[in-house]
Amino acid sequence: MLQYAVIGVGTLGKALINRLMTKPSIEVFAIDNDINEIEAIKNNVTQAMRLDSTQKEALEAIEINKFDAVILTIGEDMMTSILTALLLKELNVKNIIARYSNEKHRAILSMIGITHLVSPEESMGVHIAEQLEVGDTLLLYDLTEYHSIVEFPVHGGLAGKNLKELDLRKKYKINVVAIKKETVGILGEKKVIVDCTPDPDVPMVEGDILIIAGHDKDIEKMYKKMAE
Repeated sequence: MLQYAVIGVGTLGKALINRLMTKPSIEVFAIDNDINEIEAIKNNVTQAMRLDSTQKEALEAIEINKFDAVILTIGEDMMTSILTALLLKELNVKNIIARYSNEKHRAILSMIGITHLVSPEESMGVHIAEQLEVGDTLLLYDLTEYHSIVEFPVHGGLAGKNLKELDLRKKYKINVVAIKKETVGILGEKKVIVDCTPDPDVPMVEGDILIIAGHDKDIEKMYKKMAE
């Protein structure tokens, strides 16, 4: 089961929570300092917690670094957003997505080291949910309530193996849709090609991206096995 924390239960936070809670393999924990927002959302999430996200001790108490992803949806209160982002980095949260309200806000979050930033124009709950990275390895796209297409970067023990060796359909009931590869053009520019009929006998290399489709539970099972 994947666990996401959403910090900030405003309009964007609620839209994101509603989207994520449709996925049976995801648990959502809502965090806000406003008791009224927590009371309003508590029956629609796995757990709702009232706490001040600018307090390190409060974040440590809920073991914020153990979540698969933390989504910081605070936009208007720029100082709270920045202080929270600093603490999330300090506490080694592995996957942070943050919304910014203006270019100054974006620049500061970027300087802190937040690499996955969502602009005001993009800040729709559905958009973030569909683009949500999990553990730096998965990118989700909904097909149905229970099925997704995901991108799975090839790294570590996967490099050097071919599709025949992996045998994902037999082991996990997962289908390989395509493989994305980065190549260099004749002028030295980087290009991405998508091979929709990959040769099952050709070894994959570090940096390739598997595009796979399957039931969310099967994808989660594969993800956990590959992460071992």
